Amino acid sequence: MPSDTTKALILLLALLHAKSLPGVYTLRSLSYFIKARNLTKPAIGLLEASKYQSRVWFDDLDLNIHLNNSSYNKMMDFARIQLCTLLFPGWQHRHKFDMCLAQTVLFFKAEVPRFSKYTITSRIFAWDDKWIWLQHRFSIKRKTRPVRKALEIAAAIEGQGSSSANADANVPIRDEDVVVEEEDEDDIDPIDAKAPKTSTINSQSQVNLGNHPNDAISDLPDKLCCIAYSRMVAKHPKGKTIVPVALFEKMGHREAYPGEWEQYRQLGMSLIEGMMKIGDPTADLPPAPRRLVNPTRARI
Repeated sequence: MPSDTTKALILLLALLHAKSLPGVYTLRSLSYFIKARNLTKPAIGLLEASKYQSRVWFDDLDLNIHLNNSSYNKMMDFARIQLCTLLFPGWQHRHKFDMCLAQTVLFFKAEVPRFSKYTITSRIFAWDDKWIWLQHRFSIKRKTRPVRKALEIAAAIEGQGSSSANADANVPIRDEDVVVEEEDEDDIDPIDAKAPKTSTINSQSQVNLGNHPNDAISDLPDKLCCIAYSRMVAKHPKGKTIVPVALFEKMGHREAYPGEWEQYRQLGMSLIEGMMKIGDPTADLPPAPRRLVNPTRARI
């Protein structure tokens, strides 16, 4: 009979690894269908994104004490299910078709630290006559201000002619500041960037310099840690492939403006086609000639 200490340790380990216990993955997947059971029409537009938030817990850590590679794919499963339930309500129980995953490609840019909260922004990225490509952006909140952004804010306030602001803005940049990571252009979501800005630096009251320009407060994009792409296909119960455009129309999505979907699709496919050539030395070679076989000598 195990002692009370052993029971306490087993219970503690179970709590720390609750997300990996048997059956939890299935229950979490089913929860998204339950939440969307009353949807009769798409909750978001075809080109809109859904956001899935999670936190790095003990069962997500690897030897480097940050989010491990397998957890990226597991969390992408939940993000895909959430996106599909919002885009295609009732796609399994009412319309009875399946969304099957064929491939995932991940590009790591930065780590997701231990116990940190992160967001997966998922959206339809491109499609052709068979496949639907999804994009997933793993991002976290910034804890430090990029040097370039801090200098831009300081320069903007200095130009306003405020003596108190200038006094703080003229503080020399410390040696340790130059090692702070600079803002990456990939941190800005190209689609979200088209939205109108909610706040800008127009007056000194909108910015608090504190003791140093790096303490300035303003809106910054989240730090991008990983960009991933999923290739999926919609399958009829009889195993036949459903053409993506026909699927979109059937599920109630309509093109907002003439040609908008096609322009978006072409931009996405140009990136996908280039990405698929990475690591393939034969991608740019002409196709090999087909060798004709004498039917009298062919083996069956």
